[in-house]
Amino acid sequence: MKKHIVFVLIFIAGVGSVAQNKNIIDEIIATVGNRIVTRSDLEYALQGFKYSSGFMTMEDEEQLRCDILEQLLFQKLLVDQAELDSIVITDAQINERIDYNLRYQITQIGGDAKKLEQYYGKSIAEIKADSKEQMRDEYLSEEMQKKLTSDLNIINQEVKDYFNSIPMDSIPLIPVEYEIAQIVKKPVISDAEKIAIKQNLENIRDRVLRGENFSTFARMYSEDPGSALKGGEIGFTNRGDLYPEFEAAAYNLKTGEISSVVETEAGYHIIKMLERRGERINVAHILIKPKPSPEAMLDAKNFLDSIYNLMKTTHLPFDSAALLYSDDPGKTNGGMIVNPFTASYSFQEEHLNQYDKTILYVIEDMIPGDYTRTISMITENGNQAYRILYLKAKRAEHKANLIDDYEKIKNAATEEKKQKTLIQWAKNKTKYTHVKINPEFYNCMFVKEWEIKH
Repeated sequence: MKKHIVFVLIFIAGVGSVAQNKNIIDEIIATVGNRIVTRSDLEYALQGFKYSSGFMTMEDEEQLRCDILEQLLFQKLLVDQAELDSIVITDAQINERIDYNLRYQITQIGGDAKKLEQYYGKSIAEIKADSKEQMRDEYLSEEMQKKLTSDLNIINQEVKDYFNSIPMDSIPLIPVEYEIAQIVKKPVISDAEKIAIKQNLENIRDRVLRGENFSTFARMYSEDPGSALKGGEIGFTNRGDLYPEFEAAAYNLKTGEISSVVETEAGYHIIKMLERRGERINVAHILIKPKPSPEAMLDAKNFLDSIYNLMKTTHLPFDSAALLYSDDPGKTNGGMIVNPFTASYSFQEEHLNQYDKTILYVIEDMIPGDYTRTISMITENGNQAYRILYLKAKRAEHKANLIDDYEKIKNAATEEKKQKTLIQWAKNKTKYTHVKINPEFYNCMFVKEWEIKH
């Protein structure tokens, strides 16, 4: 059983469950205990992978077909054990995962759901219905993997042994990494601006209540780029997915009702309840963001200019200045910017390009300890502000080593230990689980490892 089996399995199940084509003729190609793997299971997953990854050769496709079949067999083992252990997955969890996968695929093709329907020859509703059983298996297999590896610990010697087992010519090259901090100043929004926005939204609400179309107003006035073109519709969400103030107002609405004006970090909203399914809601909203006046923008810039001069003249440490003067929540950590892709303070160039390209342009010629003058920025909520950037550290491209890259190596060693644990568990389970595979797949190298008995 290949080491990559665990990681690819989740991807195949998640994407492949959506990739279904009516033209596939179904038949059983493998059994694992009382569970079956059908040709459609395999082909659907293969289609999903090919759809996401693009062109591949016939040889690559045949190898991928073998890999996916092994992963599906492994999933059936996990699901069987999950049910024996009474692991429960709710319909709400399954529906949430299906909706997430659909949103991902729709985003991948430019945001047009019709294209996805055309590609698979099914409506979104049909895709959701056909995905449910596969998604349930995916969820159960994930939870079972977590249960089987939850008690794993890794000690320092195991990390060293893992690293020392890597051939010298295979030690990965770590790209240039940066650690960056910031002091942020957000311009003050005037009371007059806030009052004007609230009044505007109340006027829109009154007009909708008198019979005008909410979706039309959302397309015309909403400043939420993700929903405006869809008439303000957000799509189904769960508790905890939205701003607390937004969520509190939304969950108090009945179908068709429209909220009063709600203030969140993003701005001001009115919300319309479209549909509720238990604890999941689908709402539309109109967002208008307050704009700072030119005077407020200038005041914010001048404030940061004064902080820059203060640090230069008094040698006030950057982290102290951030704690005292920054409007950013990260000020409690010295203003350090967290990499959202790794949950660490370290950024590689590719992550900076995805997170905020302007940062890379500014810091690439700086040396550690330097900080910029005041520069403009756009916050995560799309609002204007100013900041001073500080380059705390810059590590040159290098081969991984235990001193500079211990946490990365520890994470890799931990994942390998998890995989070995799962693979050994699967080998043990197949000893007392009947497994049968269609002879057409005997060319797949993994078959003999599953100890097939006929």
